[in-house]
Amino acid sequence: MDPIAGTPAVITEETEYCYGHPKTPTRLHCSRCDRPICGRCAIPASVGQHCPECVAEARKSAPKVRSAMTAAAPVVTTILGINIAIFLGQQLVPGLTERLLMSPLAIENGQYWRLVTPMFLHGGIFHILMNSYVLYIFGPNVEQAFGSVRFALMYLAAGFMGNVLSFVIPPDNNSLGASGAIFGLAGILFVYLYRRRRSTFIMRYLRSISFFIVANVVLGFTLLAGIVDNFAHLGGLLGGIVLGLGFDRDDQMKAVTMALSMLAVVGGGVFLVLTRL
Repeated sequence: MDPIAGTPAVITEETEYCYGHPKTPTRLHCSRCDRPICGRCAIPASVGQHCPECVAEARKSAPKVRSAMTAAAPVVTTILGINIAIFLGQQLVPGLTERLLMSPLAIENGQYWRLVTPMFLHGGIFHILMNSYVLYIFGPNVEQAFGSVRFALMYLAAGFMGNVLSFVIPPDNNSLGASGAIFGLAGILFVYLYRRRRSTFIMRYLRSISFFIVANVVLGFTLLAGIVDNFAHLGGLLGGIVLGLGFDRDDQMKAVTMALSMLAVVGGGVFLVLTRL
């Protein structure tokens, strides 16, 4: 039936308009306050985009610190500092690397700390520079999204799972490096971005993370086979995905899912170690 002349058309799909430009339709939202914003108002953030008011508010409330990096991601900054300090110790203290790296034989003899300490060691200047760069790029995004305490727990748990998989899957090679934990951050970030993929900006970032993961796994099994510890990468990635699924919640079950995901990663890692022993 034709509509009656003179009556307004019925809108079947709700259209949102930018709060700053009321005549501009948009599908973007501020990732901080969730108000609709258009491309002219959107200000890229570490994850998503912010509206001008949220950016202005953040600038006013942010404490004056010596480094923006320290303010935004204190745990990432601390981990970078620890890695550099230990790397210097590796050069100055004879035998330090051998006492802390992932050694299957030593772990079988009861040196279980080697399932954690290798994520703070590096095999050379190029190794620490590459891992530090990737941690600097991805780490602050995850820490800002989940908070410093949760970030620290997830980083350690993912790194632990990376070392576990390297330990339980032959060949029995010694290994070291932060790449297992860093792949865990990539897994966490992948889950976080995938759940917010409606934004064009988020989709671009999601593609970048996906390319990083796939490219490094493929290279690890082909051109870099025997050079990098691909099973540590896969263990960290798997742990990160599980942690991302559990920690990225905003409902009444959040505490439960966080605990379950942490138990799945750490408990699962302990179970795998026991089966190997």
